[in-house]
Amino acid sequence: MARMLVALFALSLAIACLALPGNAHASVTCSVTSATIAFGTSSTGTGSIAYSCNSSDIGGDNFTLCGLLGTPGSGTTAAPKMTSGAYSMNFNLYTNSARTTAWTTSTMITGAVTMPASLGGSTVTGSIPFYGTIPGGQAPASGTYNATFSGTILGVVEGGTCNQTYNNILVLVFTGASTSLTASAMVPSNCTVIAGTALSLGAVLATASSVSGNTTIMVNCTLATPYYLGLSPSNNSTTGAGVLTGTGGNPDHPAYQLRSVSTTGPVWGNTATASSVGNGVAGTGTAATQTITAYATLSSANVTPDSYSDTVTVNVNY
Repeated sequence: MARMLVALFALSLAIACLALPGNAHASVTCSVTSATIAFGTSSTGTGSIAYSCNSSDIGGDNFTLCGLLGTPGSGTTAAPKMTSGAYSMNFNLYTNSARTTAWTTSTMITGAVTMPASLGGSTVTGSIPFYGTIPGGQAPASGTYNATFSGTILGVVEGGTCNQTYNNILVLVFTGASTSLTASAMVPSNCTVIAGTALSLGAVLATASSVSGNTTIMVNCTLATPYYLGLSPSNNSTTGAGVLTGTGGNPDHPAYQLRSVSTTGPVWGNTATASSVGNGVAGTGTAATQTITAYATLSSANVTPDSYSDTVTVNVNY
């Protein structure tokens, strides 16, 4: 049976303290407590940057936190990539739930913070949401993927809004805590299999010997996923030694042998596992359909004239 792993995506932000600049917020300090996004098995997800702000100002305060996304290690900020060895996968982050405004170096995520008046100062916790997608049309290899956005900043823009521009250029009177935001994803291994047309040995005389035939098996597995195919006749032979059954009360059961490579090739049985080829056939997924030929040989047809058949189960282990 095919086994499927669950894809998990997570983003994390290293804990960092930041001092909000400017005289208006000199008494306020904030720190990031977490930053995560989990896609699960979905192609979309919602994450958040959680923060904690402390103020010693007894009169309270109001300000806006701004999150400026840093530079990814692979791809661009607008089109980042997660990598796993030689493989990569595209993903995107957005500032809005409609996923129409990309989170980049020119468009920030924002969150309004109100510090209440208190004689002993105050502490406020909250979070700033962001949104993500993994575009379709990709065929990444199975495995763990990672990305790092260096120079990500959570801070305050003085004297304006987070995304204030002049002549389409972002006005960055902006300071805050710089950190690295990391993304990780697990792409599950997955396989599908389709048996081809029936393997027919044709119409033969009872005096015939060394009768053989072949058919094809189609396998499609995630890129770079190793798999092992086993064949099991209806008598559950682990060595691919099956028997054919006639019609009615015919007591004859001509024996046949399943093989790989050719009609005289290695025995093809069903001892393969998810980690060992056994007496099966091994392959590696390409994200495209692969065709593998299976052979059957009948040493003797010296049985009662009849139509004989058997059912062979194809097992994909990965």
